Amino acid sequence: MRYPFSLALLIAFLLTGCADSPGLSEEESQAQSQVQAQTQVQAQTEQQELGIMVQALQQAIATPSAEHLEVIARYGTDSRYYVMIRGWLVQQLSGLESQLAAHGDQAPEALRAQAEHLKAAIRRIDLE
Repeated sequence: MRYPFSLALLIAFLLTGCADSPGLSEEESQAQSQVQAQTQVQAQTEQQELGIMVQALQQAIATPSAEHLEVIARYGTDSRYYVMIRGWLVQQLSGLESQLAAHGDQAPEALRAQAEHLKAAIRRIDLE
């Protein structure tokens, strides 16, 4: 029967200790709010930058040209995005090669140009 009394003393001690502990001062609370606001702004900026990158890549992958190859190379050689972009290119190429195989020798020139563009982009980011 001594345990319930000891347990009651422990609980009472913890409750009084928690009640006496000081909270955050107004200055600390404001500083914490400012840090959270800055973190949110930074996260939103990063999200916008990623969105811009994805849109630029989407256009560059869809339209074969030397300029678009440079866009793919610029983003694709960044080690943070290399795997994602290379995977995207490989998947697009796989779909195009399937279409080319289905058309055989009568495949539209646009599909062949698109496939060559993707192969060149993959080679370019792999070499750099």
